[in-house]
Amino acid sequence: MAQVTDSFTFNRQQFMKNRTVMAPMTNMQSHEDGTLHERELRWLTRRAEGDFGMIVTCASHVRKDAKAWHGQLGFFDDSLLPGLREIPRELHRHGALAIAQLFHGGVRSTSKTTGQQPVAPSVVHQDFKDFEVPRALSEKEILEIIQDFKAAAVRAHKAGFDGVEIHGANGYLFTQFISTVTNLRTDKWGGSLSNRARFLFEVLKEIRSACPSPFIVGVRLLPEDTAKARGFDIDETCQLLEQMPEYKVDYIHLSGRDVRAKPWKYPEGSRTILARFRQSLPSTIALIAAGGIKTEGDCEAAFRDGADLVAVATAAITEPDWPKKIAKPGFMPKALPLTVAEARERAISEPFIEYLKTMKMVKSE
Repeated sequence: MAQVTDSFTFNRQQFMKNRTVMAPMTNMQSHEDGTLHERELRWLTRRAEGDFGMIVTCASHVRKDAKAWHGQLGFFDDSLLPGLREIPRELHRHGALAIAQLFHGGVRSTSKTTGQQPVAPSVVHQDFKDFEVPRALSEKEILEIIQDFKAAAVRAHKAGFDGVEIHGANGYLFTQFISTVTNLRTDKWGGSLSNRARFLFEVLKEIRSACPSPFIVGVRLLPEDTAKARGFDIDETCQLLEQMPEYKVDYIHLSGRDVRAKPWKYPEGSRTILARFRQSLPSTIALIAAGGIKTEGDCEAAFRDGADLVAVATAAITEPDWPKKIAKPGFMPKALPLTVAEARERAISEPFIEYLKTMKMVKSE
């Protein structure tokens, strides 16, 4: 069984010094126009100094109207390249792979952030803060967004990133297409699972055609819609996973709250979601486990169920040196919430601190 301190080599021969990944996190630390701010670079670099083998940026928008929060990093224009080049330059200096997570918020890109009505596969009503009724995308617009993802990936390659991760999770545009709750279309982009997944697979096909090996292409996937919504389930997601080799995907990043979780569809089953993912993927495609990973025991549980790499978010906030500490007997990351002073010591700047306060991860003082 793998150990968290072991090295790892992707199918395209990209080398990782260990099996730790800093998961992508919304942090609101860049400029409003999408350009990189020094505070976001400092946040990322500090984790590279802490010995993470791979660092994934925050979800970064591929067009201006895809933005979902203030201070979000952008990949939508060549004018952003000077700042973007600084990220892989600094991360490589500390031996970490640099991955850009590319994203479109869809219905979650509200006019409060973009100044425009949000778009989505269909006109739907949802229950979340600041919800606005979206406009349904035309086929022409869908094709344009596919090209926007391709252009953003090419931009990441030009900037020196080692790869990109397509954000197909957490209720953003790809999930909106896959879910029957949010995709009510009757054309080739809706209905059957193959039609609902067409948008994702077309993006992957275009990116792979434009970015040469050894550039990494990964996908972050939500394994199932909520038990309440039931827009798609673990069996449908596993069907999508089985098609990933056709699109030359290098890794799948499981999006979840608990690495030991079982699907709502099979609550009494013996296999975890992670184990089901592994069974549906060939060994040539790496699997990144995420969800409440803090200790070496958590890592071992992930590796037992077939993960190749482990990703952390909360632990990367509280412990920038998590990869250096994880193998120490009895190690447990610092408990939340942090004080403001503790957050600043961890290279977390004021915008991110304010965001973390809303989740009670930093104390209000």
